[in-house]
Amino acid sequence: MKPDNIKRRKRLRIFLFSFLGVFFLTLFGYAYFRTLYFLNGVRDARLYAAGYRSNVWQSDSAEIYYQRGGSGKKNVVLLHGFGLGGASTWLDPMLSLDEDVHLIVPDLMWFGNSQGKVSPSLYNQAQVMWQFLDHLDMRPDMIVGISYGGFVGFEMLNQRPAGTDEFLIINSPGPVFGRDDVDSLCLRADVNSPEELFVPDSVAGLRHLFRFVFSAEPPIPEFLYRQIFEFETRKHAEVKIALMRELVANEAKYKASRLSSTVKNKVIWCADDQVFPLRYGRQLADTLRAEFAILPNSGHVPNPAVRDEFRRLMKKMMIP
Repeated sequence: MKPDNIKRRKRLRIFLFSFLGVFFLTLFGYAYFRTLYFLNGVRDARLYAAGYRSNVWQSDSAEIYYQRGGSGKKNVVLLHGFGLGGASTWLDPMLSLDEDVHLIVPDLMWFGNSQGKVSPSLYNQAQVMWQFLDHLDMRPDMIVGISYGGFVGFEMLNQRPAGTDEFLIINSPGPVFGRDDVDSLCLRADVNSPEELFVPDSVAGLRHLFRFVFSAEPPIPEFLYRQIFEFETRKHAEVKIALMRELVANEAKYKASRLSSTVKNKVIWCADDQVFPLRYGRQLADTLRAEFAILPNSGHVPNPAVRDEFRRLMKKMMIP
């Protein structure tokens, strides 16, 4: 082989290995620094494959991002808690219930991909949800709310007592939670205020929140904690703080009006919930004369801890 050909082949090998090295380093860097985006993309791809479609409703009040899918006849609205958006919260039930119900899964204002154009309050959160459902020309057969989503559901039914036939409440104490209970929550969580717990201002605060709501340290790497903090926790942080403060400041007003619903109430509670311990679930079920079920071996956030049991229990409550 001629020397010139040997040199050309050597240069080509160097070029190819250099290109591949740069490509994989770039891919690794993107995956490392944008893991959350990648995981959200995988989530959305799974939902799309299951028949869900996303859309955005825009009005003078809000921009509401939502997922919609399922082939069942029963219309069910899923309301997420004070953390991630709708699809992240409800992924497992969405994938397991798609043949039994028709699901509408919005991001509440200032969470996930939704925006709000009104003052931050529980009242406005509920009112905008009704405006959104009116736009879809839908009266839900069931509203499901977990944690903060349960508070939104209670206020929705205060505004429209006959707005749905069934209300499934998960780890959300509603009318049995008052000012003294807020103080007890802060003592359990070792924080000075609810917003310090639920809208942390540091990655360390986010770790503390996750330990508290999961009742154990979840196996999340430090770099992913940083991404969740940057792209989820601190997004609309000032508005979320205002939302939490408004809810606490007006708890007496909201509490006094939450017993007006005449719908069929159902309650699921996690046995190891530290945010709202099991006694609140029992008291709520007694107060509402609701069907009551306990999910064992789980903290406030049930999905990752007992995924299969949670899906089965939700399905039992939705499709008796």
